[in-house]
This record gives sequence, structure tokens and C-alpha cells, in this order.
Amino acid sequence: MSARERRALYGCDEPLPQRLKLRAGPLSFELVGGRFGPVHAHGHEVWHGLAFLFRDAAWGTPEPVFEVLDHQIEGVGFALSLRGRMACDPQDVVGAPVEGAGIRLDLQVRGDPDGGLHFQAQATPSHDLWSNRCGWVLLHPMSAAGCAMQVQHVDGRTSVSSLPHEVPAWPPFTAVRALRHEYAPGHWAQAQLPGEDYELEDQRNNADASFKTYSRSNSMPRPYVLRQGQPWTRELHLCLLGPPPDPPTEVSPSALQLRWPGSLTHGASPNLRLGLAITPDMTRAPAAWVLAVLAQWRPAFLHLTLWPDTPNAAVDGTGLRRLLQAAGASLRLDLCGREGLGDGGTPDADCRALAQQLALAGVVPMSVAALPCGVQAARFLRSLFPGSAIGGGTPHFFAQLNRLELSGGEDFMGFTVCPTVHGADDDSVMQGLQSLPSLLETARRRHPERDWHLGPSRLSARASPLGRQPHSDGKRRMALASRDPRSRGLFGAAWLLGHLAEAAQAGVKALSLPPLVGEDALFWPRDDTWQMTPSAALLQVCLRWQCLHPVVLKAADEPCTAAQGRGVAAVTGHNGQCWQMVLANLGAQAKTLGGSPEASWAKWACLDAESWLHFLDTPSSSPWRELGDCPVSWVLPPYGLVRIDLPFLPGG
Repeated sequence: MSARERRALYGCDEPLPQRLKLRAGPLSFELVGGRFGPVHAHGHEVWHGLAFLFRDAAWGTPEPVFEVLDHQIEGVGFALSLRGRMACDPQDVVGAPVEGAGIRLDLQVRGDPDGGLHFQAQATPSHDLWSNRCGWVLLHPMSAAGCAMQVQHVDGRTSVSSLPHEVPAWPPFTAVRALRHEYAPGHWAQAQLPGEDYELEDQRNNADASFKTYSRSNSMPRPYVLRQGQPWTRELHLCLLGPPPDPPTEVSPSALQLRWPGSLTHGASPNLRLGLAITPDMTRAPAAWVLAVLAQWRPAFLHLTLWPDTPNAAVDGTGLRRLLQAAGASLRLDLCGREGLGDGGTPDADCRALAQQLALAGVVPMSVAALPCGVQAARFLRSLFPGSAIGGGTPHFFAQLNRLELSGGEDFMGFTVCPTVHGADDDSVMQGLQSLPSLLETARRRHPERDWHLGPSRLSARASPLGRQPHSDGKRRMALASRDPRSRGLFGAAWLLGHLAEAAQAGVKALSLPPLVGEDALFWPRDDTWQMTPSAALLQVCLRWQCLHPVVLKAADEPCTAAQGRGVAAVTGHNGQCWQMVLANLGAQAKTLGGSPEASWAKWACLDAESWLHFLDTPSSSPWRELGDCPVSWVLPPYGLVRIDLPFLPGG
């Protein structure tokens, strides 16, 4: 793949990680960059992956860069030696910051013909380094929820349980020395984790599609110091137990078809309202082109977040009114970190001043959220904004909502989704879309009788609840960074469509999308102009819809969604003239999708690397390549999008 094609797909020309296929008896997996997995056996995913990771003092995760020093394939076994380095933030050095600090990493991996896997890692710091964690991380697939577990603890006890269906706020298993789990009915696998206390947590808390067993208990002091020049050695051993299971029944990609939502009508109520984030900067003398885009797109609402250090003076009421009037939208206002709101202190005075400022500008918020909220804050906000819906939750991730102790009295609650909290590799980011239904199911059980709002959600983290964010130049994939280059590529648009589809399927009432301008926004500066991203080209279609609904796929007569791993997402809506459907390939390989013979009268268009590169060269053209009459089946290129224009829905 050329650097130009990589920029179209991923927004940068960062080389894709090398892949090395490995096999140990019945176990097969890949080394991708610095991570291993997923590990399969007899057609079943046994472990979702594993890696030796360093978590810095702010919980950042610098990726190791390896050179494969030696690998030997021995029939159905192998031996692998790697040496690499993890670059550390200068501020993680104990004492004065040091540029170029890092950890040398030596890995020895052996795969036995009988299916045993043995991992040994030796980490050697270049300086005394602050660390929250440095060791092996082992992942179980999200599909293992409900599977039986046997946990051997560090004190010799063995407990019998299962992986949870509901997303637990805290680790369900602690003081772990070994794990056995049922990866197929009646068939078990074992992980031995010597040398340290391990814990198992549910990574769906942070929009990952896995359970994670990690080294060093969270109850131990942190951060702690890794000493300069002192090697840190840890091992991990995996194996299957007993005879092999029967392989599962597989459905070929060609059997995947659309289930047309024929029962919908033009006047159907939207089950998902779409809004755009705005920033205080955008309210000050809004640019003419921004107002023009808002007037064209007509989002349902604009979402303004005021952080604890944002003064009221940062918001220009007149400019805010102009933005709302251009969009024909209502306002959602988030007030973050106003501790003690409603007890008569300074936060109350600041909120009263803000309410007066908005009233003088003629702005009445449709909804106001205190993040977090609670009964006292909700009561105060209702007195201050009597016509507004009152919300609570967190401006951060589901993990923070799941551990929230302050709630009550809200009309709605919300959180944001960021798929790069723990890692930024392409596969994990897309797989994380599968976690959203579990998050909403858990949230509704713990906070009943609330509507649920999401966002602003994006690939990067707009803020971290864990401390400083890693510095990013926006040209590399980085976990927990405030900029992700894929936001400018087709990958970002495909992820956003997957997020839209899962939110609609889960019954979310409102979804906030990235802002038009700012970090990782829908437009970015290029050659003294503002260039739209593929995500903007997608929303140019979807935001014009009067209603938005998920499209269910079916395989072997069984319905499924993108969340079930089929790798295709789809939504549909009516723009006032016709129905439209947009589909996205969530993977790096082309996929064939069957349609319906009734769709032969429809028209279709494609947004892929070819059409996007043509658009960048000729900005006056459309990013969508019009392809005429719709075929019975479609080939979705890597991270490509297809738009289908339907005069009416089949069967409708």
C-alpha cells in the first residue's frame, strides 16, 4: 500500500505494523507490532490477545517498538526472540525530566507442538521511572461473558465463578495466580501468571471488547519506581486442557445480507437525535463558512461543554445565538466539575451569572447537565433553568459513570466513548464497537428511568480523567492522546458510522458528534482552507435525515448487527425526498454484502480511497463516486462507505 493510500485510509502515512503468523500445535495467532493475538484453537477464540505493557504515571501506554531478532518455525511449534524499546515521557523520570528516557524490552516466546505457549519478558529502565504498571496483560474475548472460570489465588485458594454479563465497576477477580476458563462447552484453557499479584477487570468499561487480566494489584501503592538498570522479569504460560472441541459453524461473508427495515414510514419518529459539539472559541465571531455548514446540515442540537477552568467570559452569548440560529438547533450545556453545586457557594454564583448571560443573549438551553449531578445539583439547576431537561453522568468514559456515586433527580444521563483508552491498534478500535450494547444495558439497570445521551465521542480522548495526556503531533496512533490521525481518514468515518449504528440499535436518545473545528474535528486546515474529512462527508448525508434507524443484517436467517462481529455497519433515514442507506466496511479487507433483488431500482455511490484521493486533488468534486443503478450485491472496499438512494423501502 502506498503512502498516499495510507493517508486516505488512516489520515497519515505511518507504516502499518508488521504481522508474523505463529502456530503452536492447535493454537494459532499473530504477532502484530508489539502485541500477540487473538489466539484461536479448533475454530474458537481462546484468548483475545496479550502484551507486555508499561503504564506511565498518567496511565498512558507507550507502544513498544520491536525488531524480530530471531524466529524459528519448527513444524507446529516455534521459538521467537525480540528486542525492543518503549519510549517514556520525560516527566516520568524521577527527579528532573529527561528527554530520551525509555525501557529496553527483551522477549523470549516459545510455542510447543502440544499447544503450550511460554512468554518471558525482561524490562530494563534507562532511568529511575515512575510507573503505574509494568508487566503482562492477558485478554479474554468479550464473547466469554458468562463462561465458567476457576481462579487460583496467590494464597493457594481456588474459587469457582464465571465472567460477568453485566459490566462490573470494579475487578471481579483479585489476587490471581492462575486462571482456567471454559472457552467452549466442556473444554478448558489455563493461564499461569507467576511472580506477581494479578487482577481481572472488564475492559468494556473503556469501550474495549475484552476482559483484561493485568499485573500488579490496584490496591498496591502507585505510582511506584522502576529502578535504573535493574531488569524486571516476568513470565506467562498458556495451554489447553483436555481433548479438542468440535469447531463452530461458520457463516461465510458472502452469506451476509441486509434486512430491509420495510416497516418504517416517512413520518417515523427518530429514535436517535444527532448533535454537534461546539467549543467556547467557536462562539466568538463565528466564521461565515461554519454558519453556512450548520445551515446546510441542520443538526438537532449543539453541545457546549464548560470545563472547571472555563470562565463564563469565554462564551460569547451573541455568537452562540448565531450558531444556534444558523443550525436551527437547540442547546445542550454541560457544566463539568462544579463541586458543591446547589449548596450556595461559588459554583452557584457562577452558574447564576452564566444563566443571566445566556438570557441576555436570548439563549435558552434545551438541556443542562451537571457532570456529575445528584439530587442537590439537579434541584438547583431546575430552579435556574426551569424549561430545560436536567442531566448527569460524566464528561469522560463509562468506567467513570459505572463508579459514579453521585446521581439522582436527572432526566437523562450520559458519557463519552473513546476506543483508544488502552491501545490504538486498528483492529481493537473497531472491535470496541461491540461493547456499547453491554454498556447501555448495565447503565439502565443501575440508573433506571433515565434517557441516555452519548458524546461528544471520537477516536481520540478529548480529555483524560487519569491525568496528563501523552503528547501527540497527530501523525501517529497513540493511546489516550487528544489527536488521532485516523479522524482525517476513511477509518474514522467507518468507525463513526459503526458508532451511530450501535447507538441507534441500543436505543440511545441523543448522540453528540465531534465539532466542525478544533482538535480531531470534522474539518481540518489545509493550504489556507478548511478541508472536510470523510466523517464530514458521511454526516453531510446523515444530518439531513428527518429520522435515523439502524439496519439489521442477517446471516443464515439469523439477525445480527455490526456489534456481533460481522464487520459491516449500516443506518438508514429519510431526507425529505427519498430514503437513503449508508453502509461501512469496518475492516481492512474488502467484504461482499448481499442486498435484495428489489433494490435493483435504487442508485448507489461509493466513498473509498480512490474517490477520496480524487476529491482531495479536485475539491470542487464530490467525495462520493456515483455508480448508477444499484447491483444485487456490493463489494465494500477497506473502510469504504456505500450510499444507497431508495425511492421507497422494499416492502414499505
